[in-house]
Amino acid sequence: MHRPVFLYIGLIPVILLCNVLLSTLARGEGVSFRTDQRYSNSDSSTEITTTGEEIDTSFSSFKQLYDLDLSKTIYPYLNFDAGAVYELNRTASTAENIELDTKEKILRPFAELNLDSPVYNAGIAYRKRQREESITDLPDTRDDRDEITALLGMRAQEWLPQWDMRFSHIHTYDNPETVDNIEKLLSLYTNYTAWNALRLDYRFSYRENEDRLDDFTTKQHNHFGTVGYSHNFLDGRLLMDTEYRIRYNTFEFPGSATVESPLQRSAGLSSLDITPEDGPALSSNVALIDGNLIASAGLDIGTAGDQVQLANIGLDLGFAVDVDQVHIWVDRRLTATVANSFSWSVYTSPDNLDTSTWTLVTTVSPANFGAFDNRFEITFPAVNTRFIKVVTSALFPTVPGAVDFPNIFVTEMQAFITLQGVEVDNKQTTINHNYNLNLIGRLSDKTTLGYNLFYRLQEEDPSSDKRTELTNGIYMNHIFDDVFSANANGQRTETSDLDEDNVTYRYGASLNANWLKTFDQSLTYSGIYEELVEGTAFQNSIFLRNNATLYRGWSAFVDTGYNWEETVTRQNITSTTIKVGTDLVPNEKINFNVNYSNKRTDQSGLDTGSSTETEWDIQAFYNPFTNLSLLARLNFIDRPKGTQTFQDFSVNWSPFPDGDLQFFFVYTDTLRFLDPDDQRDTIIGPGLKWTIGRHIFLDMTYNFTRNERETQKTESNIINAELRLVF
Repeated sequence: MHRPVFLYIGLIPVILLCNVLLSTLARGEGVSFRTDQRYSNSDSSTEITTTGEEIDTSFSSFKQLYDLDLSKTIYPYLNFDAGAVYELNRTASTAENIELDTKEKILRPFAELNLDSPVYNAGIAYRKRQREESITDLPDTRDDRDEITALLGMRAQEWLPQWDMRFSHIHTYDNPETVDNIEKLLSLYTNYTAWNALRLDYRFSYRENEDRLDDFTTKQHNHFGTVGYSHNFLDGRLLMDTEYRIRYNTFEFPGSATVESPLQRSAGLSSLDITPEDGPALSSNVALIDGNLIASAGLDIGTAGDQVQLANIGLDLGFAVDVDQVHIWVDRRLTATVANSFSWSVYTSPDNLDTSTWTLVTTVSPANFGAFDNRFEITFPAVNTRFIKVVTSALFPTVPGAVDFPNIFVTEMQAFITLQGVEVDNKQTTINHNYNLNLIGRLSDKTTLGYNLFYRLQEEDPSSDKRTELTNGIYMNHIFDDVFSANANGQRTETSDLDEDNVTYRYGASLNANWLKTFDQSLTYSGIYEELVEGTAFQNSIFLRNNATLYRGWSAFVDTGYNWEETVTRQNITSTTIKVGTDLVPNEKINFNVNYSNKRTDQSGLDTGSSTETEWDIQAFYNPFTNLSLLARLNFIDRPKGTQTFQDFSVNWSPFPDGDLQFFFVYTDTLRFLDPDDQRDTIIGPGLKWTIGRHIFLDMTYNFTRNERETQKTESNIINAELRLVF
């Protein structure tokens, strides 16, 4: 049943007293205790514009967290740690006289013993996660995960390598029985640097997953070795850096099973962009494929993320392969309401260039969010591609419970293909060879010449598929004088993919001029020529950039470009681009930024004539006092496919910015005019932060929100309160 606000507010003094008593017991060396009490209540009224019908809904949640940690140094370098986290989450919602109550209990005890000496490190740990959930008119469920981990390693010593070995045994099961898995993980990592020039690395991992309900087991072996060498010759005039990498993977599964086979990833890619169906190219993001499922990869899809642009999260799979599922890992557990609010659009592309076209495969909403693992599991019809990305927007502040998630950082992206066994025992083997060589020669103090070689070979068994890539490239940099400098580059790439041979030539040159300390220019020419199975194609562009500092605190740029290309179908495409921008900071209280771009495209064979794309982006920030700030932003894009407008106005006021008791007031008005659905979000409300004592903190906010669309209007009153105690 939906509980009124005053019942929860009345619990605060009782909770405060109990926590103070517990904290008194917890005050001791090696003991820490923390508790959070969070309450949220939302009452909403939605009016359907077409019919005039009104729908009233309410949502409330009460979350309790208790965290106890014990730490003891048993012997020098030997430490014992133990503790437990207990969470109790209750939510109640009412919509059209239908009540839904959810109660969730999560218990996470742990104990670990670690040896951390200057030479060796070792440890053993036990961790458990138990989750019980009860929902109105549904059977109660319980999920458990038991994990035992052991590690042993040695730090690098003189003439001795560093190595680290880990083993984990993970048992996941539930009630009623829908999952019963045992996962065994063994990993070994070692690296050695000899003579400060030769690098040797080796990684091995073994993963065995036993599905005890369907009675089948999968096994995966991964070997990854690296040999690298770097050295300077001829008194530093010649630098050589070379590296050979080999990766050998096997994946075994029974013939009766349907399993998800992980795909190898060559690079992680990401960008923020409001037009995901075309360029610019996604930037490299190594953190998306480094195996660290906790550390941020620099993409925030929480409420504090970019509310204008979309998050593009992608992978380079090396060669075109079949893929039908991706996992997007985040750094924290999400509520069902928040996780289900995200929409994921899947795009593919044969390349990743500024002029690329991305094809929409499908949109998945909502995507399954793991019960134990903090990841979105996005499944779609199988596609064959080298580059794949998913696109989503930041969490809207009007989503119930969004206030608890100002930050949701993406940490990893994985790709999979579903395999169906055809024999009694199936074994897939993939081997990758990668070799690169970089030579940099300093011909003089003003001239540098470079050469790079890259070779990749991938072989698969039992399919006998073979793919190769060979790239040779040269480049040169030259400084003429204090004003002029230039560089040029050329590259030839030959690929063979399943007996299809393609050759790509890339070339470019630029001339830079630093006329004054306050004015510089650069003229750049670049091009691509492709010899494909379908035919030949080329693309060329010339680009002039002008940068100027007009006055102290006032800078501007003007960019002009021209592009001409011919496709394999003999269509000719030309485009002209102009970009103008300025940044004005007259004083420390005002910041004004304006960017404008216009692109006109003409394409042969079309009766529609030329097309024009225009974009404005205007931002203004004003901070008249230390406790008052105002922000305004306007983004406008006019394209042949439609017009998009984004407006954001916000005011933040903190009358007492210092001290134990702080008040603040927030006003935000956000407008999104998107085809086909326009949307306007308004948030108004006060709040306070109160440091009650050395260890006690209280946060409270009230927000009135209005969400307006062409088809409906929703108004909500939202109350949030959080009490934290840390000892």
